[in-house]
Amino acid sequence: MADRRDLGAARAPRTLRVFREHEADWMLMRTLGYMNVNAAEVGECFDAARRIDERDPDSWPHEWARIAERTEGFARHALEVGDTVSARGAFQRSSNYYRAAEYGCVPSHPRFRELWQRGVAAFREAARLYEPPIHTVEVMFEGAALPGYFWRPADDATARPTLFVAGGNDDTIEEDVFIIGHAAVQRGYNVFTFSYPGHRNAVHTDPAQVRRPDQEVPFGAALDVLSTLPGVDDRIALAGFSGGGYVAPRVAIHDDRVSALIANNPMIDLARVGEALLGPLIRRVPGFLLRWALDRRLARKPLIRAYMEYGLWVAGYAGTSLYEWMTSSEAQADWARFTITDTMHDISCPTLSLVGAGEGEEMLRQTREFHEAIRSREKSMHVFTLDRDGTHDHCMLDNHARMQQVLFEWLNGVFGHTPESGAADAGHERRRAAPQRPDTHAGAGG
Repeated sequence: MADRRDLGAARAPRTLRVFREHEADWMLMRTLGYMNVNAAEVGECFDAARRIDERDPDSWPHEWARIAERTEGFARHALEVGDTVSARGAFQRSSNYYRAAEYGCVPSHPRFRELWQRGVAAFREAARLYEPPIHTVEVMFEGAALPGYFWRPADDATARPTLFVAGGNDDTIEEDVFIIGHAAVQRGYNVFTFSYPGHRNAVHTDPAQVRRPDQEVPFGAALDVLSTLPGVDDRIALAGFSGGGYVAPRVAIHDDRVSALIANNPMIDLARVGEALLGPLIRRVPGFLLRWALDRRLARKPLIRAYMEYGLWVAGYAGTSLYEWMTSSEAQADWARFTITDTMHDISCPTLSLVGAGEGEEMLRQTREFHEAIRSREKSMHVFTLDRDGTHDHCMLDNHARMQQVLFEWLNGVFGHTPESGAADAGHERRRAAPQRPDTHAGAGG
């Protein structure tokens, strides 16, 4: 039913085949994927899915919000009776479902901001129930208090390596904790993330904090904050997911406090990514019919419309139609600034590049170009395939565990870190970069 992609990049063609619309099926899979951290349950997700009318733009947010509210009620009841374990899990699931609901809203939807706020609030209720708790932090930048989280394996003075997570175009910092935060803490890493300009939480917090190419500036402020936090030393790995695959390399080019870099997956030219992404929407459409064709196709695909209008909102083009953005010379000149093709060779820290074989040819191409261009002596690339890895989707959203295994095996080697004794490697001596080893180009991809 849903094997034909609505978007031409950052999505694998194979999905769950629950919905007719590929994007709806992909988002259901993405939401279900957080079962591995007790942030989703099959019954709840399919209760929402079976009631959704794919042609009704209000149906998706309504049904996910209904499940989120019910699950939040479970959490509050569990707190009342002293069952903090059940409360924590139910708050996490509620946060995830509110996130799914808000994803289906265009920015002008009356519940857009409310659903985001409720998702954040539910996550923070869960965060305080962990031991040690997930701490809320703020990065002050250009008058805005950009929200973030910091989590350690133990609240003590032990110095540990830190994974700094840069999320993607359309995720939340709460989702960033789900996708990699738990796995990092379990392996003895500190975890830090914040919502940078152009990221969902940042623009909700301050509408002026829209996307910008020079992300090294706000990340410099975030690294200043990180350096003051307990248990943080110079072993800072910056991991960029999805759109963070542009952001993290850009920061590593300009800030040598990044001692290891992970790009999942590298995006070296966002204009090329955008062209590939929009391909299925505009392919074979004559120029004089483009406005009509876009309006018609987006009207029939509410989730794609919400995704596109959200993308314009975080880029500072709220109220602009996709057609107007595509045909504006000013907007396209601005978009063309989001590239690192001329500077990525300045990256010299140990670097791991990850990509799913099903993400589309442009994503595979940019990953290879990045891997070949950087001058890191220690660099590896892994192309995930279904046959070998059990995952081939964007950011390995269909198999977090396999992605985490590959990522941390590499990172543990870079930092000389032993996961089983994550609290026992204080007084470390930072490892020198090893001579370049054979690339782990696992799989040809496409």
